[in-house]
Amino acid sequence: MPSPIDGNGADADSDADAALDPETEAAVRRIINEERNSPLSAVMQVLGGALFALLVVPVLLGLLVIIGIPVVGVAAIALLGLLAAIAYGWALPPFR
Repeated sequence: MPSPIDGNGADADSDADAALDPETEAAVRRIINEERNSPLSAVMQVLGGALFALLVVPVLLGLLVIIGIPVVGVAAIALLGLLAAIAYGWALPPFR
């Protein structure tokens, strides 16, 4: 059964369904903040970064060497990537 359409062409029920009462919204925000700031989340972020560094970065740097970029250039790119990753990680919840 089609839902009623308001004057703007939008679904009239979508606004009513999307709106939460303030207590529910506050509870959802509290739960999300607790999960985001938990020690397990911090450990998972560090392990995820280490896994990325061990599996993906060497492959990408090897591909750069294979396509003919000098090793000094690849080392410079690796250093810039490391510095960018440190700057990004510093802004994550466990460290800010």
